[in-house]
Amino acid sequence: MIRNRAQLGMAMFLISATVFFFLLILASAYFRAMPRSTYHQGWVRITLIAASSFCVWREWRWAAIGVGAAFLATQAILFGTTPSLLTAVHAFFVLAGLISIAVVPASTLKVMALYWYFVAAVWVVIFVVASQL
Repeated sequence: MIRNRAQLGMAMFLISATVFFFLLILASAYFRAMPRSTYHQGWVRITLIAASSFCVWREWRWAAIGVGAAFLATQAILFGTTPSLLTAVHAFFVLAGLISIAVVPASTLKVMALYWYFVAAVWVVIFVVASQL
């Protein structure tokens, strides 16, 4: 029963986060404030976040945290060269996810995985939209 409540709570949070990121991406595209990176750098970041999602799916908690931290480090490098509110907010969500994955009990890791998949999907959308502009 508690797991169902946790899933419902996470689903409600992810719906609100989806609206938030949709509007942030839309505003960034409208004001031409999308993050700029090379095509190669974008694919490296997608590979890292996808690998971290795979690790979460396999319930390899510490591997997921390690690969996620590598993704966050590449975000820090990107943010240092081309400041963007969108990448900063996404990095904050990634950091919150890494901390959460580290501290949640094993029984709720599957619920936390939903958040991590969401963060990965948001990065893919950011990459695709930024590549189109």
